[in-house]
Amino acid sequence: MRQFKWIEWNLQKIEAHALSAEDVEAAFDRVYSLEERNDGSYQMFAETPAGRRIWVMWRYDREEDEIPDIFGELGTPPIFVITSY
Repeated sequence: MRQFKWIEWNLQKIEAHALSAEDVEAAFDRVYSLEERNDGSYQMFAETPAGRRIWVMWRYDREEDEIPDIFGELGTPPIFVITSY
């Protein structure tokens, strides 16, 4: 199951484009294209449950000093949405 990291900053950015956190999260289940950008973030073209097609810029929110578990694995980091429109 995906986890998202929402803070006031990114919530305000998507709300400025008439989107909610729920809209953007649901769009991750309806992806048309996904590309990694030069800075390591991702650009995704997707669709909300209402049928609106949107762009979502996001990255994994991994801590630099995160320690692997006893099996040498890192947990799945949350998704931090940079913006969506």
